[in-house]
Amino acid sequence: MSHVLVFFHAATCGHSRRMDSIVAHFLRTHRDHLKLAKVEVSERPDLAQRFGVDSAPTLILLEDLKEVARIEGRRTLPDMKEAFEPHFALDPALPAELAGAC
Repeated sequence: MSHVLVFFHAATCGHSRRMDSIVAHFLRTHRDHLKLAKVEVSERPDLAQRFGVDSAPTLILLEDLKEVARIEGRRTLPDMKEAFEPHFALDPALPAELAGAC
């Protein structure tokens, strides 16, 4: 499965700027199976409309180019993990409590 995290943001939005580092951290921990697409809503209103994005920041997880999860507004790293990690295929041979262990 191919996952893309689409980050709809606005350069003039403080919440979007604060989310930048949180999104970057999330991607570092999931770089093996997740790609990022950053969309500036003022530059690509067509994409914002296509995905039904009314405000920035909005994060949409696509799995094989279909939306499977979305969070809107300023959120935390635990919020992102809760919303998106259940959609990542983990090794079924590992016990659930070890699947995310380092």
